[in-house]
Amino acid sequence: MNRWNTADTTLLCAALCFLTAVGIKVTFPGNVVAEGLLFVTEAALVGGIADWFAVTALFKKPLGFPFHTAILPRRRKDFVKASVVMVQQEFFSRRTIFKKLGDFKLMPRIVDYFARESTRKLAVTELFNVVKKYIAAQNKETRSKQIANELRRILRDIPAQGLIDDFGGHFKRNNKDREIFIGIVKALRKTAAKPETCDKLQAILEEYANEKTKNMGGFSILMAGLAQMLDLVNFEEAARIMQVQLLKLLDELAADSQLHRRTLNECRLKISELSETPAFKDLVERIQIDAATALPLEEAIELALIHLEKQITTVDVEEALAKAQSAKSHKPGKSLGVLFVTVFNDEYDRFLRLLREDTKSRAAFEKFIDELTARAALHAQPLVGTVAKSALERLTEEQLNNLVYDKAEQDFIWIRLNGSIVGSVVGLAIFILIKAAGLSV
Repeated sequence: MNRWNTADTTLLCAALCFLTAVGIKVTFPGNVVAEGLLFVTEAALVGGIADWFAVTALFKKPLGFPFHTAILPRRRKDFVKASVVMVQQEFFSRRTIFKKLGDFKLMPRIVDYFARESTRKLAVTELFNVVKKYIAAQNKETRSKQIANELRRILRDIPAQGLIDDFGGHFKRNNKDREIFIGIVKALRKTAAKPETCDKLQAILEEYANEKTKNMGGFSILMAGLAQMLDLVNFEEAARIMQVQLLKLLDELAADSQLHRRTLNECRLKISELSETPAFKDLVERIQIDAATALPLEEAIELALIHLEKQITTVDVEEALAKAQSAKSHKPGKSLGVLFVTVFNDEYDRFLRLLREDTKSRAAFEKFIDELTARAALHAQPLVGTVAKSALERLTEEQLNNLVYDKAEQDFIWIRLNGSIVGSVVGLAIFILIKAAGLSV
């Protein structure tokens, strides 16, 4: 405001012209041109001074004049309040915000942003770091106790009948009972094929024969001894024959034969009948309680958590992400950390496909983004006013004056210029009217 400008030059010129016109008027007292020049320059000077006073009075007291001057400093609070209202209601009104947001399409930009490899890498890395930090922050001992207690509670609370039905149904649906049956038969055959089995069979036959002989009369004992002497009764041969027959029977039970199916169905029936007895239910309940009490769950879970943390902390995310994106190694690695990275990468691909191809998902996401942006903008509306108010209140009077003056400096200069120009034109018009009326100045 203190800089010399064109309006100041014009006012100075008007003053010089006025002084010159006064000199001419004194030199030529009766000259009409001299009178007109004096009248016009006087009007231009008065107009320039009046507009200079008016413009200056907005910001400070011109020549110390105290009445209704320095309007902006005196009405500082009103000016700040009006400025805040103008910023909120005019520049950042709800209508303006929603119109601008409606014209600005965010969805294509968002899709392009998410499609960048750098964004994918950033998202997967951040998700993986969240998992890593969460696992590292866990107290392994405390967490293992909590998980173990919960598992014990679940194991104790499972109804015995439900547990029996679930296991039985699982075994039947997946033919696990058949596999167990065949496994038992094969184990029995392996045992039956040993030489010791033949010896045991022979011993059983000999013991059985001795028991029978004891209960017989003297003649029967004599005949049995005679049969052994003549090798009519050969227990060793009988044991080998029994072993061979037993192996054939076990082979038939292991194969897909009628005997196998009939025996398996009979076993299933007996097991089903057994599972419905109270004694078996009590046995299952005792097994549940004993297992919940005896199993070292805390140690196992703590070791699992330590191993889990080790697998995650030793993973190179960039390398794992590169492997996950490679078509040759689409299957995740053995490491749990690599599995996490692979899952995050696959879910990121699925998210991109939904944004690009799924119309409903894209529309829902776009609606969410629009609402989020609109709410953020609306919440920012009072914040903008608060920021503007805080900034204006921190300004000194001189800074506030310069802020306003600098925004309309050319307009203020032209106001003052127009004062001199309009004053001279009006002065000329009045002088002409006076002379036309035959009056003297």
